Amino acid sequence: MTRTGRPPKLSVVSTGKVGKEQKLKREIAESKLKVKRSLKAPTWLAKEAKKEFNRVIKESEPLEIIDNLDLSILAIYCNAYASYVDISTQINNIGLTYKDEKYENQLFVSNSMNRMVRMQKGFIETIMACSSKLGLATSDRLRLVVPKAEEKKENPFIKYL
Repeated sequence: MTRTGRPPKLSVVSTGKVGKEQKLKREIAESKLKVKRSLKAPTWLAKEAKKEFNRVIKESEPLEIIDNLDLSILAIYCNAYASYVDISTQINNIGLTYKDEKYENQLFVSNSMNRMVRMQKGFIETIMACSSKLGLATSDRLRLVVPKAEEKKENPFIKYL
């Protein structure tokens, strides 16, 4: 029998009535899922992709949300990012449209430019999908980690009730 429904949440994110003992058990189980962090860029990444890889690792270090098991997704993200920057630069240098004297200077988009724009769009989709999985956007990180709320102080007048 398979379970359907929502996947379990991290203990720091879960809300509701969970006892201290149950919460401690969940935290211990989650700590066993942590993988060591020795993150190095794959050798096959291009220079620009390696720069992005190192930037993401450095920026995400305090949160410890990326570990060795995320390397493939991070490498795909960085490769797509470097390719996106490259193709965007090419599009900016060439320009999207050209004028044709034959058709009274109407603007046209060349077939090669259409291919480049489609490639650019594909890189954007890959970047967005990978960054969501890695928690690179603030909204995605908020789903992964929620700061702990302050504990309620005990009311000193409760003993008089």
